[in-house]
Formats: sequence, structure tokens, C-alpha cells
Amino acid sequence: MRVLFLIPGLISLVFVLRRRIDTAFLSIFLPCLLLLPKDYQLRLPHLPPFSAADFAVMPLGVVGLSRLMRSRSFALMDVLVVLFAASVSLSEVLHEPILNNGIFASIDAFVTMVLPYMVGRQLIEPKLRLATIQRFVTLVLLDGFPGLYELRMGQSLYGIIGEKFWGIPILMHYRNGHARIGAVFGGGELSGIALSMTFCLNAWLVSLRRIKAPVDLGKTLTTLEKYHLPGLLLLLYVWFTGSRGPLLALAAGYLIVQIPRLNRFKNPKLTMFVVAVLLVCGYVATSAYFASYTNVRGPNAVQDEKQSSAIYRRKMNEVYPSIAEAGGWTGWGVMGVPHVQGLVSIDNQYLLVHLAYGRLGYILFLLITWENLRVLVVRSWQFKALQDRAFALSMLAAMAVLWLSVLTVFMGAQLPEISFLLIGWIQSMAPGKPANPPTNKVTKIKINNFPSGSLPATI
Repeated sequence: MRVLFLIPGLISLVFVLRRRIDTAFLSIFLPCLLLLPKDYQLRLPHLPPFSAADFAVMPLGVVGLSRLMRSRSFALMDVLVVLFAASVSLSEVLHEPILNNGIFASIDAFVTMVLPYMVGRQLIEPKLRLATIQRFVTLVLLDGFPGLYELRMGQSLYGIIGEKFWGIPILMHYRNGHARIGAVFGGGELSGIALSMTFCLNAWLVSLRRIKAPVDLGKTLTTLEKYHLPGLLLLLYVWFTGSRGPLLALAAGYLIVQIPRLNRFKNPKLTMFVVAVLLVCGYVATSAYFASYTNVRGPNAVQDEKQSSAIYRRKMNEVYPSIAEAGGWTGWGVMGVPHVQGLVSIDNQYLLVHLAYGRLGYILFLLITWENLRVLVVRSWQFKALQDRAFALSMLAAMAVLWLSVLTVFMGAQLPEISFLLIGWIQSMAPGKPANPPTNKVTKIKINNFPSGSLPATI
């Protein structure tokens, strides 16, 4: 029965071969990425297990890679992403006790990072910008239906279906006696990140209505946006995940998407500087609170599970940096990371990259983060049209949510594919209309403006 997960890949391939690449991306890949759990996987002979989204992205990623190679319009980020995937492969092949597992990890890194990056880099801008954001927001909103079941029943529909038909269990996460919604994204923190990023992307649709851009969001989405329901629902979803890291990061993202509204500052650079100062102050205050919150003595002083989780992260960040340095340039490999003092889960992506992939992977990961944010800031300065600047700032908010949140969790489930899709997309952003205006208007042309016998073939 798991062969069903291969079908989206075959359909995507058919659409690509028929040059219907937009359909394959919007109607096959994005629904698989945002509506199906990563745990729904099929393992073909001599290959690692792949999800439906993995299979769907393969033909699209090959098209994106081919276009980039033909255009030869390479950017620094292209090099960084490929080198980072190569560093992952090197570490896994060197340190995985079973060579085949190291090779499988290399293939997985290519499929979940490089291919989505190439899709975002080549297949979206400029004509699919609006359609992609619309589809992204709509699909994530639909995840609220199974999320409500999780909240009410304390179990996942994906887990029930997966266990019954394919033997795939999906466990729920709990906090304060309640289920944390978002099993489709891996639950808890990972779901909070995906939902918070979607809130920031939806902010662009809100800005399009505010500046009265000539675009058609569709009847349903237009009605929902009129009453701000998508944003409110996404905020509610994030709250029900019970994830503090994404909530704090979303506060930073919300401040960033307000920049276009701060009209009292005519200079966008000055406005961004003021917001950056506020964000730094907020980070310092949050760090001070975290230090105070986790400064307890004795197990009996811990008040609840949330404080225990925070103390775990503080201890982890104190113990593991020296172990990461001991791993040298290639690290320990994911399965080879030493676990000490009962600290099994590495809930910090930066620290995990340093541990698993060594100094080389860590430096490349930091460079990817820096270059991603740098390009977004520069684009927001360069763009003149309000809708372009608002789009760049919405993307900046989404990526700020990501890079801040992964200080408290690893990038698991679909998060690498979502992240690298957006990273590639950001590299290809260019000024232009978000979409063609509605085409239901008739253009009147005076016949006498054309010489006799020279009427255009189409009007």
C-alpha cells in the first residue's frame, strides 16, 4: 500500500514532461509538502525512504537545476547550499558505521535541500509569486481541520490512518495535559515554526489589500482576508502548538511586517534600523529572562514541564559546544554524536549542525543564514514598488522566524524542504507586479490608428 506515496512523483514527472511545470509545482508538490506528514514514506530498493513530497520534487528539482546550469547566472547562495549538502554527505560517509547508511544520508540531503532550493530558485519568480503564496496559505489553513481533531481527541488522524493502512505510527506531543496540534509538520515546535512562517507570508496578502494592488485573490480568499481570518486562524494555530520558541520568533516577525506601515519614517533604511534595535533589545531581554527562569537549584525547584524543558536546553547549550569542537572539521555524523549526562535530543539546529557535520558544515550553515538575511534586507531597500517591498519584508519576517526558532529545535520533518524552497525563492526575487491584473477588461483599439491592411493578427 505504501506504493501510493510514489504516485505524486509519477504525476509530477508526467506534468513536467508535458511542460506543465506550474501545475506540477502548485497542485502536486505543494499539497504533498503541506498536507502530508513526512512520516508517510516509501523505501525503494537501494534508496533511502522518501515521502510523497520528496518524490514530487525530484522532476521539478531537476528542471530547476537544468535551468540554472544553462543560464549560468550563479549566486553566492547557490555555492553555499551545494557545499553545505556536500559537507553533510562527507560527514555521514566518513562517520556512519555502515557505509550504505552514509550514502543514503547523502542522497537524502540532496533531495531535501538542493532540489527544493533549485525549485524556488528557478520556477517561481516572477509569474508564480502570488499563486504560490495563495496556495501556501490556503493549504496550511486546511491543516487546521486535523489540528482541531488533535486538540479535541488527543490523537492524530494521520496517526490513525497511517497505523491502519501502512503501519506508520505518528505520536502526539503533549503540554499542560493538552495535545499540541500540528502532527502534519512533526508536532510541537516544528509545527509552530511552519505556522508562524505562514503567518508572515500571509502578511503580504494583507498588504496587497491595504495598498489596493490590482490582483485577484479569488472569491474565497478575498472574503477571508477582508475579515483578517487567515491571520487570526494562523495565530490561533500557533498558540495551540504550545511552542514558546516560535511564538517569541513570531513576535519579531510581526514587528518586521509592520515596517511598511511605519510611514512616519520616509527612509526605509532608517525604519529598518529602528526595528533592528528593537529586536536586539527584545533578544537581550528574552535571554536575561531565560537565564533567570532556568536558574534553579535541585529537582524539587522545577515548577512544571515547560520549565524543565527550558532547563534541559540550557544544560545542553552548556555541555555540547566543547564536544562539537572535539569533532573537528567533519564532526561526528548524526548517528555518532556522543550523548552525555542524559542529554539525548539536540534541540538547537546550529548546535546539531556543529556536532554532526563539524566545523565545516557549521560555518557553511551560518553563512547560509547570513546571506539569506542580507539579500532580503538589500532587496527591501532596492525595491521601489510598495508591493515588492512588502513582499521582501514578509519573506524577511518568515526567515527571521525560522532562524530564531531553530535556536530551540532541530530542523526536522518537512522543515528543511520548506526552508530551502524559500531560500532559493528569495535569491530569484526581482521587482515586478505580483501577478497579472484581472483580464476581464476589454481593451478598445481605434482601427484608424493602423495603416490600411496592417491590422494586428490578435487584439
